[in-house]
Formats: sequence, structure tokens, C-alpha cells
Amino acid sequence: MKLKLSRYQVKLFTLCLLLGAIPVVTLGVFSFMKSSALIESKVLKGNDQLLLQTQTQLENTLKIIDFSIFQLSISQQVTDVLRAPIEARNYSLVDNLLESMLRIQIYELGIRDMELIHMDQRWIINNKGYTKLEEPVKPVYSALFAQSDKPIKWVTLPPKDTESNTARPVIYLVKRFPNYASPAVAMLVTQMSTQELFRTLPKSGELGSIMILDDKGAVLETNMTLDAENTVRGLPVMEDIRHTSQSSGYLTGQIGQEEFGFTFRKSPYNGWTYLSIVSLDSMKSESKSIGWATFWAGIVIIVLVILLSLSGTNNLYRPLRSLYQKTASTEEATAGQEDGQDEFQVIERRMNLMSQSYLDISSHVQQLRLELKPYTMLKLVKGELPAKQIPEQLQLPDRQRHPEWLAVAAIQIGSLAGTRFGEGDRELLLYAIGNIVEDTIPSDQRLHPIVMDQSQITVISGRSDSIDDFKQSLSSLIEQVQENVLTYLGIPISAGISRPYTSYEETPKAYAEGLNALKYRITKESESILFIEAEEPETQMVLFPEHLVKQLVEAVKFADEKRAHQLLREFLQILSNRELSHNQMQNWLMKLLLDLFYIPDQPNATFSPLDKKSALPLYEQLKRLNTVEEIEQWFKEQIILPIIETEEDNKEAPFQKISNEVIRIIQTEYDRALTLEECASRLNYHSSYLRRALKKSLNVNFTEYLLAYRMDIAKKWLTETEMKVADIAQRLQYNNPQNFIRYFKKATGMTPGQYRGKWLSEQSGEEHA
Repeated sequence: MKLKLSRYQVKLFTLCLLLGAIPVVTLGVFSFMKSSALIESKVLKGNDQLLLQTQTQLENTLKIIDFSIFQLSISQQVTDVLRAPIEARNYSLVDNLLESMLRIQIYELGIRDMELIHMDQRWIINNKGYTKLEEPVKPVYSALFAQSDKPIKWVTLPPKDTESNTARPVIYLVKRFPNYASPAVAMLVTQMSTQELFRTLPKSGELGSIMILDDKGAVLETNMTLDAENTVRGLPVMEDIRHTSQSSGYLTGQIGQEEFGFTFRKSPYNGWTYLSIVSLDSMKSESKSIGWATFWAGIVIIVLVILLSLSGTNNLYRPLRSLYQKTASTEEATAGQEDGQDEFQVIERRMNLMSQSYLDISSHVQQLRLELKPYTMLKLVKGELPAKQIPEQLQLPDRQRHPEWLAVAAIQIGSLAGTRFGEGDRELLLYAIGNIVEDTIPSDQRLHPIVMDQSQITVISGRSDSIDDFKQSLSSLIEQVQENVLTYLGIPISAGISRPYTSYEETPKAYAEGLNALKYRITKESESILFIEAEEPETQMVLFPEHLVKQLVEAVKFADEKRAHQLLREFLQILSNRELSHNQMQNWLMKLLLDLFYIPDQPNATFSPLDKKSALPLYEQLKRLNTVEEIEQWFKEQIILPIIETEEDNKEAPFQKISNEVIRIIQTEYDRALTLEECASRLNYHSSYLRRALKKSLNVNFTEYLLAYRMDIAKKWLTETEMKVADIAQRLQYNNPQNFIRYFKKATGMTPGQYRGKWLSEQSGEEHA
């Protein structure tokens, strides 16, 4: 159905036009203002630089004159003239002074005339020579004496022709004598030529006009016209510049209908003010061309925006037209137009009907989700639930959508011995424990409990202030669960707690940590709460107690049941006291099992320690043991006792028994000075009989076996300890280390130090791999 033009199209067009036009207008205005400000800033900066250059050049000239006059004032010629009254006999002093004064009157510096005036002696020395001071004293001299309050000072006095508008103040450099005593009795007056002094003043140009004022505000020189100068003198801004305490600055003022900028610098040298005056209107006229260019560019862009807005509005309205056609039927559209409703109102009525249908369907789906909670939790724990779907699939309330802390608690049943349940009841008991967890832990602090891998798994949340408070809360909840399970079911349970985490996506990792924590209950009591960070040790190299296992194997081999049980208990004590990971514990137990399993080495020996009541292999039986007591009992009953019985059933030959006894003595007392005669005496045999028995059973003599076993011990100490070679030689009964090194090299092909270094390099290579 074809629709007529809608008011929403007009709104879309207006919106697109505003979105396009407002930035263009804003950018154009900003560009014009910025360019105008930039031009003004550049011109004012140029004025300031020109003003500084003018001030520097002029003050350099004044300082040269100042220095020359100072040198003259301290010369011997001036000192001699001022020291005593001038008489005919010392008139040569005047000639010398006139000669010195003429030497420094360089016209290019602007020096017009020089006079040395002595008020007490009433005389003047100038270019005309020596003359008496007239009475009354000229006003100019009185004014100069009145203003000479410093040893040397630049003084400006009004011109003699006060009626002329073009006349400039006369500039004097006055050097008084004495320097600081008051009043002055003499002064050296230097009159300047303003024409030569200000000849370097730049002419008026694009950067404006320059005006130089004395410390009283009188104009010393300017490159302005006379009319402009007279106009500027009467401006209020001139008074502001004169009385300001700032050494430099910028002010604005009106000259007629035109606005000007006044940049000024006050000289700390003589108090003169250097002023630059520039028309701001002329500066702004340069930016008008930029403004017009910006204006026409903006017009072109706005026209393009209008065209694009028309096209874009049509494209934006097309999906609405399509939605309206698909949502509303022909009858609804016609009825809506007749009732004055637009497309959105018709669509809204249709969407309300669809929303009601959606609510009915959602209610049904919600009921199905409640039944699928265990399955959803199983997918979460296995990491099969996408992160975006977790809040929806688990139907998490607002409190649980963003918890501060999460942790996985894995609960397993301990031994069922002595309870009213059997092993076949474990799975049913786990579901019962899940029901107890639901009743014990509030629903807003946990997710739905599930049974998985012979464990009851619960994800617990909390909003504690710190991680320690959260762990304390976890411990309290699990303790309450243990008490309830013990009360209602009468069975002990242990719980493994993962590290706290903050995102549901980390649940699979936390689940593995909870199970790993439970593996450390081997060394704990039957009811334990195990936090993985407290139980899992740091990765470290822990050496397997080979010597203890060898002694245990020997005790079993010689049917010494009491010693074997004692050594087994020592081994398990070492295993539980050391900070081993669960994998390291299992590896130690499997190695012990293998060392004991291969003791029977007689050709006719038979050994089958498999538990007849269980079809599980030995390693599976060992993995299912949970406590040290269970492991010790299993090794005694399933491994050690059957081996000892097998060894006793297969009686050894006489020579073998004797050899075994000798070997036992050597392996337990290798660090003593053993001899064949001592062993024969202890075993109540003749030494020759003992020698023959060893030769037949082992095919070696007593000394060879003793030395070979000591070499094995030496290798073990070199790789497992940091003992010095000299200490090893001493403990193994060698007279000196050199004999030990010589025999070790003969036996292994390398020195003890080389053997230890090779072993360390091999270990380092395995760690890097």
C-alpha cells in the first residue's frame, strides 16, 4: 500500500537539516572569530616587537652618552677646574677641559652643546669658553639645578618657543657635583639634539604609529601627523597610560568613530614611555574577506545538507513504511487514517496485541526454565553457557546480577564406615545434601545446587565489605551445612572452597579449584572446610625421600614388619608436613607403590596384592583414599603384609640370606669403618665363609660392594644436597679428598664437581622445557 507524505518525514528532514546546518554555522562563526583574533594578535605582537626594538636602539644611544659624560665628570680636567677658583695663572685648566668636552661632542650621538656651570663661583664653561654667570640666573639653569636630585639624570624642559605646536621639549643630561650632597654647587649639562637622537624612529606604516613621551607625559617625538598627535594627546587613555603602575601593557580607546589599540612600554632607565598606536578597524577589515569566504562556503554546504537530508529522510522512512505495511492490515490502516491516527499509533495498537501474546508465551517458558535449572547450572559449571546469556538463563535477580564476590563450594562425603549407609547410597546422599544446602543457605546468596562428579556443587554469592569478610561468611554457611547434614543424615562431609571471583564466566575455573581444594583433605580431619588459596602450596622443587624409601624397601625385603611400619609412618609424616601439591602427593605415593610392588625378584615368586573384594586396580584404589590414616592402613594390609608373606614363603638360600644381612649392614652403616671381619663376627660366621657367600650370591667381594654403595651414596649427596666434596669424602671414610676424587673419577669417568654440575644443568634444562 502506497502512503501519502507523513508528518514524520517532515520531522526527520528538519532533524537532518539541523544536524547538518548547526555544525556548519557554528564552525563558520568560530572560524571567522578565530581568524580575526589571530590577525589582531599577530599585528599587536608585531607592534610590541617594533616598540621594543625602537626602545632598545634609543636607550643604547642614551647609555653611550651617559657613559661618556660620566667618564668626563670623573676626569682630572673636571676635577682640577672644580677644585679651586679659576685665575689667570691656572687658565690652562679651562683649555684642557674645553678640549676634553669637544672630543665627546659627537653630533651623530645627538649632543648639541655642553656646559659646566659653577653656582658658588658664578662661572660657566661651554663651547664659547669661560664666562661669568649672569645675574639674575637664567630660568633654564634654575630649573636644571632644581631637578638634579640624582648624580646623573635625563631632564626634559619645555621648549623656549611655547607658542608653537610643533616645538618639542628640550632634552638634557645633567651631572651634578657633588654626587649626593645637597644642594649641588656645580653641574655638567649636556643638551641633546632631538633631530639626531630620534632619526632612527620608524615611519608610520601598517603596524601603526609610534610616540615617545617623557616622564611628565610630554611628547618627545612621534611619526604621527600634527592633527593626529593633538587628537591623541587629549584622549583619556593617555592619562591612564601615564598613571598606570604597569611597565608594559595594552589598552584600547576611541579616536573619533574609530577604535585604536595602544601598546605601551615604560622604560625603567629614564622613565620615558614608548607608545604604539594602531587602528583596530583596519585590522578587522583584513578578516572580512575570510568572513565572506566562510559565509559562501557555509551556504554551499547547507545546500548540500538539504539535498542529502531529503535523500536520507526518504531512506530512513522506508523501514517505517515497510513496518507499517507488515504490521497493520488494510482495514486497520484505513480505519486509523479515518480516526486521525498516524502510522505509529496503528503500529502501537498492533504491538500491544503482540505483547500480550508474548507475555503468555513467556509465562510458559518461565515455567519450563524452572525445570531446566539443574541443566543450566551444569552448563555454567562446564563453561558451556555464553556470558551474555548467563543472567537470562539463570534468571538472576538484580541483587545477584552484579555480585561483589562469588565462590564455588564443592562438597564430598567422607568415609561411610560406621554409618547406616553403604557405598551404593553416595549419589542419593549427595542429592539429599543438595536439599539441605537449599534450606540452609538463603536463595539470594546462592544459585541452584547440583550434583556433579561425585560432588555437590553450589555457587555462593555475597556483598561483603572485603574478601576476608566474604570468606568468613562462606565458612559460617558451610559449617551450618555440615551441622545440618550431621544432624539429619549422620554422615561427615568436607567442603572445598574456590578463590573468590567477581564474574560468572569464571565459574568453570572456580569449580576446578573447589575440587582441587578437596584433594588436600588427605592430611585433614573427616569434616574439613578447605580454601584453595590456603591449601595449595606455591610451586617449588621438593625432593623425594629416596633414602627413606630404600630403607622401607629393605625392611620389607627382609620381612622386618615392625621397622617397615615405622618407616611407612615416617614417610607419610614427611608427605603430610611438606607443602606439596596434590599431584606431587599422588606421584610420591605411586612411586612408593611401584618400589614396593617390584620387591619380589625371585623367579618362582608370586605376588598378587589385588583386593579380592574390589575389581579396581591398585592405583585407582590409592586415588580414592582421603586421609593419611586410610593410606597407611591400605599400604599395610594391601601391599606390605602380602609382600612379607610372599618373601617368607619363598625362603632364601643360605648364601642369599647371609649376603642380604651383609648388604643390610653395609647400607645402614656405610659411613663407618666397616670390615669383613667385623660383619662376620656380628653374624657369627667366619670371614672366609662370608667372603664365599658374597661371591656366590652377588659375584662381588665385600670391599667392592662397600665401595660401590658408597659411590651411590656420594652421587645421591652430590645431587640432593649442597655438601662439600671434602665433607662427603670424610663421611664415607676416605683418608683424604684426593683419594675420593680419584676413585670417583675412575668409577664414573668424571670428578665429583663435574658430576654435580652436569646434574644441575640437566635439571635446569628440564625446568625450561
